[in-house]
Amino acid sequence: MLELLFLLLPIAVAYGWVMGKHNAKKEMLQQQKSLNKALNSSVSLLLNNKEEQAFDRLIQYLDDTPANIENYLTLAKLFRKKGEIDKAISIHQGLVQTDQIQIPSYELEIIKLELAQDFTSAGMLEHSLETLLPLLSSEHANEALLMILHIYEQTREWKQGIEAYLNTKPSMLSDNSRQMVSHFYCELADQSDNIKSKKQLYKRAIKVNSNCIRSLVSMAKLYLLLNNKQQSRELIVQVLDKEPSFAPALFDIAPECFVNEFEQAAWLYWLIKEKKINSVNAHNQMADFIAKEKGVEAARQYVIEQLQYIPSVRGFGKLIELEKELFMSDEHYKQLQQLIKRYIELKPNYECKSCGFSTNNFSWRCPACNNWQSIKPLTGLDGI
Repeated sequence: MLELLFLLLPIAVAYGWVMGKHNAKKEMLQQQKSLNKALNSSVSLLLNNKEEQAFDRLIQYLDDTPANIENYLTLAKLFRKKGEIDKAISIHQGLVQTDQIQIPSYELEIIKLELAQDFTSAGMLEHSLETLLPLLSSEHANEALLMILHIYEQTREWKQGIEAYLNTKPSMLSDNSRQMVSHFYCELADQSDNIKSKKQLYKRAIKVNSNCIRSLVSMAKLYLLLNNKQQSRELIVQVLDKEPSFAPALFDIAPECFVNEFEQAAWLYWLIKEKKINSVNAHNQMADFIAKEKGVEAARQYVIEQLQYIPSVRGFGKLIELEKELFMSDEHYKQLQQLIKRYIELKPNYECKSCGFSTNNFSWRCPACNNWQSIKPLTGLDGI
């Protein structure tokens, strides 16, 4: 009898394991069935424009387990997207404050970032900053910093943004945060009336972001005011080495950096031949120098060659100017010049390379997408 019990024991264990697995599978199928039912019911309510009831129905089927954290976060994002920020805040705050679920610190930081985004969307910027600032020492420091910088950008609190940047570990910083902070330094420099302070702030901007064209252009203008033309020229060359597309934006200050017209002509030749800059204004200025040195006909031929290569309204205007003597009357000439001038005035000179926003007035920050240093001079038919 005892031997029979020993023989039956493995069978009993195997049976228990099979039944346990069967019950677990049955329970899992039951949960899946309930969730499917909830999803079907929610979709039906959504199709009938009963969004609030749909979300409430789905929440009823989500329990407080780590597996459902992602579901809660998805729901919160949906609430935020449809403008119900208070519900999104409620979900995120509930996850942050709950003691029912053991949430890993890394995921908890993500939840806090989402909560900060809720506060920002609701215009509760102080609450957002209170949530974000402690995260500057976390693994999500750069994400938190970028959100902080965008808040201080809205409030124009440049110093606070720089302070937050300086309190973040260098290893956690990204190029985006460096670029933003470099412009924060430039904003402070532009506001300063002290030349020494201006220089220091522009130099800090370059130290933070070596590709901060704004600081180089601003310093070039500053050195012109101090009558240091050589230093100004060197900075302009740095700008063109880093970002040749900004050349047309420098034509208002570049002529003042040169001792005479010969130096300016040499600079234009360098731009066109060495830097391969296809700027209409550069070619038109070169045509003026050619007209002085070799005559109107040589300048006319130069402009025609450029128009054949890159057609442009401004180039055509220069050609008409050079062919003034061919017009039957001054009145006809003036009318045509006025028409071209009016056309040019109506067309934008600059375009944001990030969002496509176009404008006649240059700015370092795009008013449409809020990106820094993304507005560039236009090229092509209406280009400058």
